[in-house]
Amino acid sequence: MSKTSLMVLMLAGAAQGFGGWHRRHIEFTTFADGRPDGGIRQSADVEDGLDSPGDIFVFDQKLLADDSCKTVIGRNAGYCIRTDPGKPDWSGTDHPTLPDDPENNWGQCTWTLTFYEGAGSGYEGTLQVSGRESDAGVSAVSIVGGTGDFKGAWGELLTNPENQAAGGVLFRQVLEIRLN
Repeated sequence: MSKTSLMVLMLAGAAQGFGGWHRRHIEFTTFADGRPDGGIRQSADVEDGLDSPGDIFVFDQKLLADDSCKTVIGRNAGYCIRTDPGKPDWSGTDHPTLPDDPENNWGQCTWTLTFYEGAGSGYEGTLQVSGRESDAGVSAVSIVGGTGDFKGAWGELLTNPENQAAGGVLFRQVLEIRLN
């Protein structure tokens, strides 16, 4: 076998996952704590007092495990810029010609899930996510990177707000992560 043939076979083998590079797939669920005692969730733009395009809100909340105790496993922090307030009675700026739910509000959001070492998740590091998120129903946002145990991460996070009887909301986050 020639050196060229051997090199081609080695590269093909590495690309298929043996002898080096491979992919891992991780799936799990967390909750971002939007309840009154769960952390910060506030508007950073209250100039007109209305929910209008361009408004920004920031959050830094507890990241909770999907267990009966909702164990704190890290932080969920970032920001959203309101892009479509949806409800015309709030700001009069809804876009009725867009094909979305006029009773829902949308924002372009970017945030980081930080997993604490030894906090019960089994992971340490961060995941960065970004995408269009609604105030109601399921939103799919991109996992765009990570650090630590999530280095090289990409994938999808499905987020769904769940109203709580005692006030506030828990944001169910179903993560489907791919690691290179």
